[in-house]
Amino acid sequence: MPETIEQPHTIRFDHNGETLEAVATVKSIERREEKVSPLVGGDRIGLEAHLLVLLGDATEPVSYHLSMLVEETDWTIDAKFGPGSYPHWSHGFGVRYLATKGLPVEFDDVLNALAKERGLAEQIGHDLPLILAHA
Repeated sequence: MPETIEQPHTIRFDHNGETLEAVATVKSIERREEKVSPLVGGDRIGLEAHLLVLLGDATEPVSYHLSMLVEETDWTIDAKFGPGSYPHWSHGFGVRYLATKGLPVEFDDVLNALAKERGLAEQIGHDLPLILAHA
């Protein structure tokens, strides 16, 4: 079970020329390894994060489960659940053979900084492939 963080961050980002504000609460971030058949991409090794995002005047957050695998440069949404736990989609950790999508880069910045701060990554950032810290 990952350690609960409960660390809120106010994030401002551009969406279609408009500046929006969200409060993103990082629930957890951890190293994860999963043994998977080569038929569906092989083993997945990287970082996994759980984020609750409250956008604008919303009263209930949206829950995102994201991952960044070794040698990737961006966080990818693995699962998204709306208010009331409504499932928008759920792909499983590190699945990359389906359509992939991420959050605005400002959310990546928060997760990247937290991964460094917690000693999970030796290298992480835009244009920098993920190198995990030694376990």
